[in-house]
Amino acid sequence: MTVVPVVFVKGQYNHLISRTLQDLGVASSLLPASTTIEELEAIGAEGLVMGGGPQRVRSIEGLTGELADAAGLISKLKIPLLCICVTHQLLASAYGGETASAKVPEFGPVAISVVDEGTILQGLKPSFVPWESHRDEVVRAPRDFQILASSPTCSVQAMRHEKLDVFGVQFHPEVSHTTRGVDVLRNFLGVVRK
Repeated sequence: MTVVPVVFVKGQYNHLISRTLQDLGVASSLLPASTTIEELEAIGAEGLVMGGGPQRVRSIEGLTGELADAAGLISKLKIPLLCICVTHQLLASAYGGETASAKVPEFGPVAISVVDEGTILQGLKPSFVPWESHRDEVVRAPRDFQILASSPTCSVQAMRHEKLDVFGVQFHPEVSHTTRGVDVLRNFLGVVRK
């Protein structure tokens, strides 16, 4: 069975991520952001999902605590990775993108357009309505990343690395309010299992 642990960056959504992965038949557990590559290898992790939380990411420099730990892990991983919400922003910063305060924060249901299905959004084109909860956002995707989805007020709702199995989404696929959210997680598991 594929093991996809969730690195715990404080936030209630992480429990939902782990539960949804378990419902999809995957062994999943919450691990601290201080988890090392060696610890992930020891438990046989084949993929990693990093959830959201209330923290803010302005740049990779000066991060402390869980976000600094998570950023270090993101930069060293060799397995498929899906970052959600604040870790989506952390992913962008770690690879040289840019985050900022959202001009229009998004809370609740937001219609987003799928620009490119890019594996994790397979079958969701042309649009769907996920649940959002963010005051910050990625305003410039990193070089070597392709934008997969956008909304009228957030240009980088989803992105993927062009060569690596590394993905980020601003929305919360794990909550029941996100239409087709389980499909996003199922599509990511398809990447892990390939």
